[in-house]
Amino acid sequence: MVGSGALFFHTAPKKAILADLNPDLMNFYRVLKDDTSELVGRLKNLRASRKLYYHMRDMKPRSKLERAIRFAYLNRLCWNGLYRVNKGGKFNVPMGDRLPERLWNTKELHRAATILASADLVTGDFKSTLRRAKRGDFVFIDPPYPRGAPVSTGFNRYCSGFFTPKDHKRLGRAVRSLDKRGVATMILLASSKSILSCYPKSFHRRRLRRKSLISCDSSSRRLVDEIVLTNYTISDNL
Repeated sequence: MVGSGALFFHTAPKKAILADLNPDLMNFYRVLKDDTSELVGRLKNLRASRKLYYHMRDMKPRSKLERAIRFAYLNRLCWNGLYRVNKGGKFNVPMGDRLPERLWNTKELHRAATILASADLVTGDFKSTLRRAKRGDFVFIDPPYPRGAPVSTGFNRYCSGFFTPKDHKRLGRAVRSLDKRGVATMILLASSKSILSCYPKSFHRRRLRRKSLISCDSSSRRLVDEIVLTNYTISDNL
């Protein structure tokens, strides 16, 4: 559940496995890693345009490079930074209200590509990926749950299917297995009793409050509570 990879790119570990169920996201990371110059060069030639945005949204690119370009462009200009697809897996977010003159920080793209060089990129369900973790490893898990929203509302369609309460129960069982194997584990969750009940009660819990930066409705960008679960003690400076 790498998403933006904020923790990975901040810590820049020498060795890592990045995994996500979203094939377009993982394809983008692979192309950025393996074909940096071509991807960055193509992205630099793009300009913010409503016409181009909807043309891109309707496209069905076949090559890995074209898929990566489309993903980056739509993600950069979509409404409220929301990544959402319909049941058929088609990206269906309208364009936002901004037309920035500068779309990319190419220096940061090259930096990201350098950090990605040490990572193994995996597309797939968390269950198969977490099986690879062994004693002494660190695992960070950030499931696609609508933070601060009830289970039945909000956004959680990150791929063609929903991440459901049943998936949280599956993840909870996988987390217990990690704990038994001696894997240091951190999970970021919404402050929801029903969701938290899926995870080990023995884990340490810390509440965080921050402003929601991504939402399908800009009016819902408010302070939200998140719970950090760990099977180890975390610093008060968190």
